Amino acid sequence: MTELNNKLNISVLMSVYDGDKPNWFDEALHSILVEQSPGQLVLVIDGTISEKLENIISKYYNVNPDVLNVIRLDRNKGLAHALNVGLRYCNYELVARMDADDISYPTRLKTQQSYFLKDTDLDILGSPAIDIDANGASVGLRGVPISHQEIYKLMWTCPLIHPSVMFKKDKILAAGGYSEKLKRRQDYELWFRCAELGYRFKNAEETLIKYRITEDTHKRNNLSVAWSQYKIGLSGVSSLGLGVKARLGVAFPVIKALLPTPLRKLLIHVSNVFDPRGRKNA
Repeated sequence: MTELNNKLNISVLMSVYDGDKPNWFDEALHSILVEQSPGQLVLVIDGTISEKLENIISKYYNVNPDVLNVIRLDRNKGLAHALNVGLRYCNYELVARMDADDISYPTRLKTQQSYFLKDTDLDILGSPAIDIDANGASVGLRGVPISHQEIYKLMWTCPLIHPSVMFKKDKILAAGGYSEKLKRRQDYELWFRCAELGYRFKNAEETLIKYRITEDTHKRNNLSVAWSQYKIGLSGVSSLGLGVKARLGVAFPVIKALLPTPLRKLLIHVSNVFDPRGRKNA
């Protein structure tokens, strides 16, 4: 690793907790700190973590102490709390989200910054993603709607991939940040609030991240999570005045969660053909 020069005026916001896998976390940090040049990476350590994770953080901090800003929380209070804390430490107007198990393409930050420079009214920008499995192999393209109008109309589908998003810090703070009342799907609820406030959305045309989907991903999306998502979706489509299709569509995660994992995966595969976001299988 070498010292980064020509840093971008962008903060990257990440959280890591003890359940994150060290090798995936290492890949995630490498994709941001070695292959790109952010002005700052705010890394929130959400509670006590393993020695392996600590060693990975030390490796990158020792090379880039001026970029990597490590924030330690005494105990794990969940992703929403960690992100809200970290957001306050972000020094730049533009903040890029990143998860501890995903991979950013080398062009991601510069590409997203260029969209904001071209469109000063833009508030929140995501991108398509390549889904990868536990071994990093590609399993499909996760498509997304591009324009603000399409995203607004399809807000019920969660048309923004959270770890692909770059946003204006002040706008997210003004919206109230991530809801700490929710254990999952905090981003889904946040986008509805931002849409209601009139924020401008867009997705880049370029694919900018690799998004990890594993067996654990399917297992975590249980009935409790699906029911929470349904309630968020139903409230959101009502607040935005979306139509009958949206009101019916938000129930899909509940139907999916009622199935055993093998059938759930099959249903996801079949439903991708009809996904209004444009998802394609490999």
